[in-house]
Amino acid sequence: MIQRIQSVYLALAAALLGFQYLYSSVYPWASTDAYAWLSPTVLALFTLAGIGALGTIFLYKDRKRQRSLVVILQILTLVGLIILIVANYTAGTLPGISMSDAAFSHWAALVSPIMAYLMFLMARRGIDKDISLIRSMDRLR
Repeated sequence: MIQRIQSVYLALAAALLGFQYLYSSVYPWASTDAYAWLSPTVLALFTLAGIGALGTIFLYKDRKRQRSLVVILQILTLVGLIILIVANYTAGTLPGISMSDAAFSHWAALVSPIMAYLMFLMARRGIDKDISLIRSMDRLR
């Protein structure tokens, strides 16, 4: 389970999506005043993707199912990230480049899903490598 690198990537993605609860206090931006559904929807999508990532770690024996679930988790993360960015853009509350504590927490809330998506991408690449390795070993038999 842990000897495969994609398990580490999936655990890192789950941790990055779990960080959204640390930054859930930054969701009361002006965008949540305009869009009351923003905070619960985004947190639900990221929570579902994080729990799915932890569950997908244990599907290491069924690589094809694991790969398809990772693709679904990528889509969930991407949808949550798009909703978060578009809602903040339309409300005019995307954080500017400054070094204040509030701007850091806003940027951290936006960057952690991007990093989680990249971890899902790397996990999918690792699963694809395992699938191709198994296929090549089957051809040698």
